[in-house]
Amino acid sequence: MRHRSTKFRNRCIALAMVVAGAAASPLLLQSADAAASVTLPPTAAAWDYQIGAPYTPASDVKIVSRDYTAQPAEGLYNICYINAFQTQPADLADWPAELVLRDANGAIVEDPEWEDEYMLDIRTPAKRTAILNKIKPWIDQCASKGFDAVEPDNYDHYTRSHDLINTDQSKEFMKLLVDYSHSKNLAIAQKNTLELAGDADALGIDFAVVEECGVIWPGASKPECPEYYAAFGSRIVNVEYTDAGMKRACDGFAGKFSIVQRDVKVTAGGTRKTCPGSGGGGSTPTPKPSTPTSAPADTSAPTAPSGLTATGATSNSVTLSWTRSTDNVAVTGYDVFRNGAKVGSATGTTYTDAGLTAGTTYQYQVKAKDAAGNTSGASNTVSKATQSSGSGGGNGGGSNGCSATLVVTDSWSGAFDAQVSVKNTGSSATRGWKVSWTWPGTQKITGFWDAKVTTSGKAVTAANESWNAAISANATKKFDFTATGSVPTPLPTLTCTVS
Repeated sequence: MRHRSTKFRNRCIALAMVVAGAAASPLLLQSADAAASVTLPPTAAAWDYQIGAPYTPASDVKIVSRDYTAQPAEGLYNICYINAFQTQPADLADWPAELVLRDANGAIVEDPEWEDEYMLDIRTPAKRTAILNKIKPWIDQCASKGFDAVEPDNYDHYTRSHDLINTDQSKEFMKLLVDYSHSKNLAIAQKNTLELAGDADALGIDFAVVEECGVIWPGASKPECPEYYAAFGSRIVNVEYTDAGMKRACDGFAGKFSIVQRDVKVTAGGTRKTCPGSGGGGSTPTPKPSTPTSAPADTSAPTAPSGLTATGATSNSVTLSWTRSTDNVAVTGYDVFRNGAKVGSATGTTYTDAGLTAGTTYQYQVKAKDAAGNTSGASNTVSKATQSSGSGGGNGGGSNGCSATLVVTDSWSGAFDAQVSVKNTGSSATRGWKVSWTWPGTQKITGFWDAKVTTSGKAVTAANESWNAAISANATKKFDFTATGSVPTPLPTLTCTVS
């Protein structure tokens, strides 16, 4: 698997680990019996949340949480973060189309709170097994690197799925994660999701990961720390982002479970405050100084982006796509250069350069950057001409009330993934649609989803399935395919017809 960019949530990513003490809670007595070979985090120990970027922990820290792509902190209790219930930003192409949740119109379901994160479809046993098989290598990495526990994020994604996923399906998938993690001698956490805390015992969950339990959320009259403590006991490791939330957590639970305050983006050398009971000492939260020993300087630049491709053009814009870079800590974004001058930035691996002149050829390069300001070398150079003013040709042409646009979503040596968007430009719903094009070279489709694809030599025709034939006026349906051969430049002209 490729390195994933880290996401940050105000409520769903700050790590508050809740782990019921074996002596205080029957939950952990059962969990300990079910997974006797796993080790639970130490109770009320100092800890640090380093999912944003790993760095040398303070001397009193006993627990550290890091992304599964990072190395664990030597000699400490290490929790391994994975995103188990939805995709990471820019990683949609890593997932087979049939494993991504779609609504009744066939559109993939995006997390409404976080752009470019999409729900995984855990609604059937077959899909749950297939998704688990995609995640198993991440858990294997956690185990082989020496992590002690797994934190699967977005257990609560059913609350944002527009009622397409229910709690039973979420619990069924969590049970699969529990059993596989235990088979690797790893403890496993419940991430937030207070409403399912009562099911943790039956599922075999060892502890929980919770955010900002000291905050009084809109519509609530009190913070959630007492409810988590009642459900999981004294082994709680709580992360707060605000001074008010930190004060409430410390006032009520200092010494009962671990508490730390971090900056929202949990940056290396950023805010770290503690209170009694979380290892920081003192009666009030005190900031951790930023020193070279706690946040060593990062001087390593990311690798240069590769596979830069112009995936489409209009009369005034060019759309670019490239392969992700890697870094010793994390890539934070990309700078895009047109004719040698920087014209914009992107956090993902696509960018549309707008405001261009019709009928003009432009050259592009991309460079990666990290949080320390290190910049990679330049990618390959790609040239792309905008369409002539008023032209209906090129990628995105259309007729009879629809238009179609092809975008390359990923590419590697000798093959690529692509997605075609079909838009109804008419005033009434379609009964069916068809998109056709001709490859300019030796490209050949080897797999496809959400359309019926036929080929004759270089000619390709993609038609709707029965369930996605109807497209409402001004709405869009999409289908995906995988092809062998190099990414064609320019991309082929698409013809779209509807009935």
